[in-house]
Amino acid sequence: MEETLNERKSNSVLGSYSNRLFNDEDLLNSKLIEEATELTEALSVEQITNEAADVLYFTMAKLVKHGLSLSDVTKELDLRSRKISRRAGDKKP
Repeated sequence: MEETLNERKSNSVLGSYSNRLFNDEDLLNSKLIEEATELTEALSVEQITNEAADVLYFTMAKLVKHGLSLSDVTKELDLRSRKISRRAGDKKP
């Protein structure tokens, strides 16, 4: 997916959905929020799988748009896993 999105960013087709996502930050952000909300509301295994796939797709689009990769995210997660002190992990107010 990352390669496909990078290709679509490099060779964008005017009016394509990928092009719209890369050029309209509000659209991309609203899709991320929409799909994340749908994931929190999903109940069945199929719904959870489908909504998680949507969240990952739009997350990848956001990363590619800003010149980042999934590797950048995994590096950050690796750094976090090495920290000695941990936050409580409570939800934000």
